[in-house]
Amino acid sequence: MRTRKVIGPYKIGNQLMSNHPLAMVTRDDDPSWSDFVTWVLQALIIAEKHNITQQTASEMPATDVFGEKFKNMFVNAIRAVGNYGEIYTRHLEDVIPRQDMNVINDGTSGLIFSHPFGNLLGSASSGHVEGGILEKIFQRGYLKCGILDQNTLGRFDTEKHTPSGLGVDYCYALSAGIFRDYTEETKNNYTKIFPIVSTSMSSSLNQHEMDVINLVEVNLINDVSKKLSFSQPIFYNSQEGPLALATYQDDVQWAYFVYWAVSATFYAEERNITKESSNEMPLLNLFGPHHKPMMRNIIKAVGNYGDIYDRNTDDLGPRAGLNMLSIKNSSRL
Repeated sequence: MRTRKVIGPYKIGNQLMSNHPLAMVTRDDDPSWSDFVTWVLQALIIAEKHNITQQTASEMPATDVFGEKFKNMFVNAIRAVGNYGEIYTRHLEDVIPRQDMNVINDGTSGLIFSHPFGNLLGSASSGHVEGGILEKIFQRGYLKCGILDQNTLGRFDTEKHTPSGLGVDYCYALSAGIFRDYTEETKNNYTKIFPIVSTSMSSSLNQHEMDVINLVEVNLINDVSKKLSFSQPIFYNSQEGPLALATYQDDVQWAYFVYWAVSATFYAEERNITKESSNEMPLLNLFGPHHKPMMRNIIKAVGNYGDIYDRNTDDLGPRAGLNMLSIKNSSRL
């Protein structure tokens, strides 16, 4: 209004009318560049969290993950523009006072929230990418899902040879989204779950021994050096940080499938959609006609995020902090 010099009575309110996240966008055929952009943005937020400003930018760590040429990328970014808070103050504070969703989360409010789906039926996909992981899983007839074996959120009963836990439920969620005739009775036919040690994590995905590995920490090394793509975090652990589903970043379609399968469980909880009301989940054309009801099938199989968490409370402990649903106006940075 101000920049367009609108004349007339108007007031600028102090309440945001949308909670949709806005971000920078890159092409999906250059994962190194996408990673670079992602971690520069993360650095702005991390700098504010640790009270590192434009004047103290030298306190930011060096890194060699993008090569020697960029070892001071974080220092240089903060030295150029300051941390996220400084940028916000410089450009937006006078127009939209910083509050709620755009402040740093101190761990006392939830970070579980779905990203906007957009028009899911507006852009039809021809189906599986030829030779891609989603096609291979479909042709093979089962999903190969790894669980990091040092993580108690996915465990194996050595006597019964049966897996269980939060991470395992997300393996089943993916299978339900892939195979339409998935049922409780057939879930172990469509889902093969394996314990994975962290040292073989990247090679297991790269060599297609695993399709996806669950409960992997989202961090700079795993993302860039080990060339992993991540879903939204499904659990925030005070010892290990945010844990997510990881795929190898050479298959964009499969990474997207995993990402939106996880987001679907958050979306369902936000709207109180359960197994019994799973038909309220949206249909989508993004992965071909066979997967049009993938979100409905996922929720029908495993329920929403709250349902999954409640089933695994004995391992996870009472739900609190970052693992709560992000309600309107709670901090999301």
